[in-house]
Amino acid sequence: MEQEQSNQKNRRNLGWLGLFLVSIGTKLKAILPLLKFGKFGGTLITMAISVGGYALLFPYQFAIGLVVMIFIHEMGHVWAAKLKGLPVSAPAFIPFVGALITMKKQPSDAATEAFIALGGPLVGTLGAVASYSLGIWLDQDLLIAIAYIGLFLNLFNLIPIHPLDGGRIVVAITRWLWVVGLIVGLFLIVYLRSILLLIIYIMFLIDLWGAYRKKKPKKREFVIEARVKKGRFDEAGLWIPGEYHQRSLPFRQYCFIQDQREMAEVGYPGLGTILQFEMMGQIHEMTLVQTIPPSPEDPEVKMKIKGVYTPLRVGGIKQDEKYYSVPPKLRLIYGTVYVGLAVFIGFMMYQIGQMGLM
Repeated sequence: MEQEQSNQKNRRNLGWLGLFLVSIGTKLKAILPLLKFGKFGGTLITMAISVGGYALLFPYQFAIGLVVMIFIHEMGHVWAAKLKGLPVSAPAFIPFVGALITMKKQPSDAATEAFIALGGPLVGTLGAVASYSLGIWLDQDLLIAIAYIGLFLNLFNLIPIHPLDGGRIVVAITRWLWVVGLIVGLFLIVYLRSILLLIIYIMFLIDLWGAYRKKKPKKREFVIEARVKKGRFDEAGLWIPGEYHQRSLPFRQYCFIQDQREMAEVGYPGLGTILQFEMMGQIHEMTLVQTIPPSPEDPEVKMKIKGVYTPLRVGGIKQDEKYYSVPPKLRLIYGTVYVGLAVFIGFMMYQIGQMGLM
């Protein structure tokens, strides 16, 4: 009897660990480059690998259901991002961590960030309810258990701690809810004794500190090369600069509305634009530092240009107060949906619990 209780306890602990890993897995974007197998092939392959991993801890039917719940949650984010016109990658699954997508363009305001974050728990909850309904209709306890895990996954993600979905949703309501997240998070750390949740909590505190200590971002440098046809200098009646002649160059930055790509354009006096490139950050200056004249092997003039810029803060907590400017009516809508969704999920989990399945 004691051995059986010990085994049940170990399985329960492994289950909690897996669920917490699943919940933060969508945020570990640094791992994505290792999983680039193709737009759709990568998703299918990593889903299969995840099913195999979870099957080491749970019955394979449950493992499949868990991965499907994660997939539905992630596709909710994809759907919401597409509605806002923001390009995203296909989901990539990581065993015992969950799944993730990457956004090729960051939201421009808090309302957009909240909309995309809300898409995951909202669609994920619909998927869990569908599993619950199908389980009741077919009298299949397994489907109901999968629904419970799906509900838990989405409810956990609604905790208002950055970078969980809840922490991103409340930016369109009020950032004071982050304080609630800090309190709830601390309670769950003590109650569940989760080292992993403690790591998330500490990361959130560090992110808060970094965002609000008003530290001025450091400027950085980069070097880029422009290739200009010699004929352009001849047509403009200009000399090709000396090899180490330096001069400041005019530049401008702009954004394409269609795909929201941020671009930079560098000019040369008398020639016009000599270089265009995509740039994530605020450029402060562009300087010509070296010119390599044309040769029989390479007839183009190569101009090395040094730029000084401030990188944009990708992910994490934004520092620009204008970013959080949301109309009161929209704040009320997000608040109602957020609280209503959390209450509904809690009610559904209570109902399943009353059935004695979990």
